[in-house]
Amino acid sequence: MLKKIGILIFILLFLGIFFFINPGEVAFMPKCLFHWLTGLNCPACGTQRALHQLLHLHLREAWEYNLFLVISLPYALALIVSHWFNPNHRFDQLKAFCHRRAIVNTYLILFTAWWIIRNILGI
Repeated sequence: MLKKIGILIFILLFLGIFFFINPGEVAFMPKCLFHWLTGLNCPACGTQRALHQLLHLHLREAWEYNLFLVISLPYALALIVSHWFNPNHRFDQLKAFCHRRAIVNTYLILFTAWWIIRNILGI
Protein backbone atom coordinates (compact mmCIF):
# COMPACT_ATOMS: atom_id res chain seq x y z
CA MET A 1 0.00 0.00 0.00
CA LEU A 2 2.83 2.38 0.85
CA LYS A 3 4.41 1.71 -2.53
CA LYS A 4 1.15 2.62 -4.30
CA ILE A 5 0.90 5.85 -2.34
CA GLY A 6 4.50 6.69 -3.27
CA ILE A 7 3.78 6.04 -6.94
CA LEU A 8 0.62 8.14 -6.78
CA ILE A 9 2.54 11.04 -5.18
CA PHE A 10 5.21 10.75 -7.90
CA ILE A 11 2.54 10.83 -10.63
CA LEU A 12 0.87 13.87 -9.07
CA LEU A 13 4.20 15.70 -8.83
CA PHE A 14 4.99 14.74 -12.43
CA LEU A 15 1.61 16.03 -13.60
CA GLY A 16 2.09 19.17 -11.50
CA ILE A 17 5.33 19.90 -13.33
CA PHE A 18 3.59 19.51 -16.68
CA PHE A 19 0.70 21.66 -15.51
CA PHE A 20 2.87 24.61 -14.54
CA ILE A 21 5.70 24.25 -17.07
CA ASN A 22 4.96 24.37 -20.78
CA PRO A 23 7.55 22.05 -22.41
CA GLY A 24 7.25 24.00 -25.66
CA GLU A 25 8.50 27.17 -23.98
CA VAL A 26 11.47 25.92 -21.93
CA ALA A 27 14.81 24.53 -23.05
CA PHE A 28 15.48 22.15 -20.14
CA MET A 29 12.77 19.59 -20.90
CA PRO A 30 14.10 16.35 -22.45
CA LYS A 31 14.12 16.21 -26.23
CA CYS A 32 13.33 13.15 -28.32
CA LEU A 33 16.53 11.19 -29.00
CA PHE A 34 14.94 9.33 -31.94
CA HIS A 35 13.96 12.64 -33.60
CA TRP A 36 17.40 14.11 -32.94
CA LEU A 37 19.15 11.10 -34.50
CA THR A 38 16.85 10.49 -37.49
CA GLY A 39 14.85 13.66 -38.09
CA LEU A 40 11.69 11.50 -37.93
CA ASN A 41 8.98 11.64 -35.29
CA CYS A 42 8.63 8.73 -32.91
CA PRO A 43 5.12 7.74 -31.78
CA ALA A 44 5.62 9.71 -28.57
CA CYS A 45 6.92 12.95 -30.12
CA GLY A 46 4.77 15.79 -28.82
CA THR A 47 3.65 13.89 -25.72
CA GLN A 48 5.05 16.42 -23.26
CA ARG A 49 3.34 19.34 -24.99
CA ALA A 50 0.13 17.32 -25.46
CA LEU A 51 0.09 16.38 -21.77
CA HIS A 52 0.52 20.04 -20.81
CA GLN A 53 -2.43 20.96 -23.04
CA LEU A 54 -4.59 18.11 -21.69
CA LEU A 55 -3.96 19.23 -18.12
CA HIS A 56 -5.29 22.65 -19.14
CA LEU A 57 -8.27 20.97 -20.85
CA HIS A 58 -7.16 22.14 -24.31
CA LEU A 59 -8.16 18.99 -26.14
CA ARG A 60 -7.73 20.37 -29.67
CA GLU A 61 -4.16 21.52 -29.00
CA ALA A 62 -3.29 18.20 -27.34
CA TRP A 63 -4.75 16.39 -30.34
CA GLU A 64 -2.53 18.44 -32.66
CA TYR A 65 0.63 17.65 -30.70
CA ASN A 66 0.04 13.90 -30.41
CA LEU A 67 -3.35 12.50 -31.35
CA PHE A 68 -2.34 8.93 -30.46
CA LEU A 69 -1.75 10.00 -26.85
CA VAL A 70 -5.26 11.45 -26.67
CA ILE A 71 -6.77 8.33 -28.25
CA SER A 72 -4.73 6.06 -25.95
CA LEU A 73 -5.79 7.69 -22.70
CA PRO A 74 -8.94 5.61 -22.11
CA TYR A 75 -6.94 2.38 -22.55
CA ALA A 76 -4.14 3.67 -20.31
CA LEU A 77 -6.62 4.73 -17.63
CA ALA A 78 -8.35 1.35 -17.82
CA LEU A 79 -4.99 -0.37 -17.29
CA ILE A 80 -4.15 1.87 -14.33
CA VAL A 81 -7.53 1.44 -12.66
CA SER A 82 -7.64 -2.32 -13.18
CA HIS A 83 -4.11 -2.82 -11.83
CA TRP A 84 -3.66 -0.25 -9.08
CA PHE A 85 -7.17 0.38 -7.78
CA ASN A 86 -8.58 -3.12 -7.71
CA PRO A 87 -8.26 -4.33 -4.10
CA ASN A 88 -11.69 -6.02 -4.05
CA HIS A 89 -11.33 -7.37 -7.59
CA ARG A 90 -14.13 -5.11 -8.83
CA PHE A 91 -12.27 -4.40 -12.06
CA ASP A 92 -11.18 -7.93 -12.92
CA GLN A 93 -13.34 -7.96 -16.06
CA LEU A 94 -11.80 -4.68 -17.18
CA LYS A 95 -8.35 -6.10 -16.50
CA ALA A 96 -9.14 -9.24 -18.50
CA PHE A 97 -10.44 -7.10 -21.37
CA CYS A 98 -7.32 -4.90 -21.39
CA HIS A 99 -5.09 -7.98 -21.51
CA ARG A 100 -6.91 -9.82 -24.29
CA ARG A 101 -4.51 -10.72 -27.05
CA ALA A 102 -6.73 -9.06 -29.67
CA ILE A 103 -6.86 -5.77 -27.72
CA VAL A 104 -3.11 -5.69 -27.09
CA ASN A 105 -2.35 -6.60 -30.71
CA THR A 106 -4.76 -3.95 -31.99
CA TYR A 107 -3.11 -1.34 -29.79
CA LEU A 108 0.35 -2.35 -31.05
CA ILE A 109 -0.80 -2.25 -34.68
CA LEU A 110 -2.35 1.20 -34.19
CA PHE A 111 0.80 2.38 -32.42
CA THR A 112 2.99 1.23 -35.31
CA ALA A 113 0.59 2.63 -37.91
CA TRP A 114 0.61 6.00 -36.11
CA TRP A 115 4.42 5.97 -36.17
CA ILE A 116 4.50 5.38 -39.92
CA ILE A 117 1.58 7.63 -40.89
CA ARG A 118 2.76 10.62 -38.88
CA ASN A 119 6.09 10.54 -40.70
CA ILE A 120 4.57 10.06 -44.14
CA LEU A 121 2.05 12.87 -43.64
CA GLY A 122 4.42 15.04 -41.60
CA ILE A 123 2.05 15.19 -38.62
